[in-house]
Amino acid sequence: MSVYRALIWLKSPDNRLWVKPALGSVVAVLIAMAAAVGNRLIPTGLLPDIDRSTLDNLLGVIASSMLGVATFSLSIMVAAFSSAAAGASPRAIQLVAGDTDTQNAITTFISAFIYAIIANTALGLGLYGGTGRFILFVCTMGVLLYLIVTLIRWVKTLSVLGRMENTLAKLETAAADAMRAHRRSPGMGALVAHTLPATGVPLRADKLGYLRHIDMQALQDHAVAASVRLHLRVCPGQLAHPGTTLLVVKDPAADASRFDAEGLRGAFVLGDARSFDQDPRFGLIVLSEVAQRALSPAVNDPGTAIAAMNTITRVLVDDGKHPQAESLRFDRLTQIPLNPADFIHQAFDPIARDGAGVPEVQMRMQKLLSIIAKGCDRAVAMAAHEQAGISMQRALQALVLDRDKAQLREVHAELFSNAASTA
Repeated sequence: MSVYRALIWLKSPDNRLWVKPALGSVVAVLIAMAAAVGNRLIPTGLLPDIDRSTLDNLLGVIASSMLGVATFSLSIMVAAFSSAAAGASPRAIQLVAGDTDTQNAITTFISAFIYAIIANTALGLGLYGGTGRFILFVCTMGVLLYLIVTLIRWVKTLSVLGRMENTLAKLETAAADAMRAHRRSPGMGALVAHTLPATGVPLRADKLGYLRHIDMQALQDHAVAASVRLHLRVCPGQLAHPGTTLLVVKDPAADASRFDAEGLRGAFVLGDARSFDQDPRFGLIVLSEVAQRALSPAVNDPGTAIAAMNTITRVLVDDGKHPQAESLRFDRLTQIPLNPADFIHQAFDPIARDGAGVPEVQMRMQKLLSIIAKGCDRAVAMAAHEQAGISMQRALQALVLDRDKAQLREVHAELFSNAASTA
């Protein structure tokens, strides 16, 4: 496994759920053993003597309480996952699972339990002298203090974990980060190229899966080593299959002996599901799914659908907070660009379809699309204008009252007549 794939594996919320407690458990054992080492390094009599019963009581309280708290916290986390999947979207679970406060709390509780068990066992075996007991007492008080802080933060986290507002906020953060990175570097550090080179050898995928990540640095290194240029033909989020052209190698004969097809394929990380990191469309699609679920007859919650559309709009509108455009870092790579119209149509069209008969949703959609048309670049603005017309057509076929239809036409004409005349 390459370093890049290892980092992606560690960043996965599913893996962090057990990696953090595992690392915390190792640290807990080291802390418990540090007192025994200190007992040999520091002469007896320099530090106060702590009665063994005091440590027995403290460690017993930690061991008995932390096991229950950790079990309770895990059940709360599972309930939050179920709530996010049922109320928002199953694709939002990975963001709820990646909540830092939740992971830190569970890590702390499990680590404290292991620390107490190891320390109590070592204390019973007589591994700590007077100096060791004092060091153990100081460490235990530090653990208790950290537990108190963690419990307070955990109570705060419990008040929002799994709620719709919290899930939408996490989705907005993930989608906004990906969109900001896309605006900063549409080619992911490479030169954007719309057309294929006149000559070249295609490199095709060898399995089915969603493209989750592209290791651009690895591709650059391969291109430099083989004295070739690589033209990427796929973007993160795309479904690849055996036969999908991942890239085109231009002039591979320059150094055919150093051309590594399998190494190039290894730079494309495929998986069963899409990832938020390098795919700005995925966050918008998941937010759209939240709105679609809210508009289903079983839920019938137009307010949540409107909140999701508001979030999509905040992600799409250029607020000017993203860093300055990134310079070309991979001069031997070119990348096909994303279609800006996909940001609009993949986010709003499913909502327009499922909420076609809901007047308040359609009115808000027209207003939000007009905001996007005014606050985004020309390509996205044109797509927003087009989507507003499509949404109105869907609504006019689904709305029952002529009054609602007339009001929608009036709102659309007021918001988009100036844009149409300007275009």
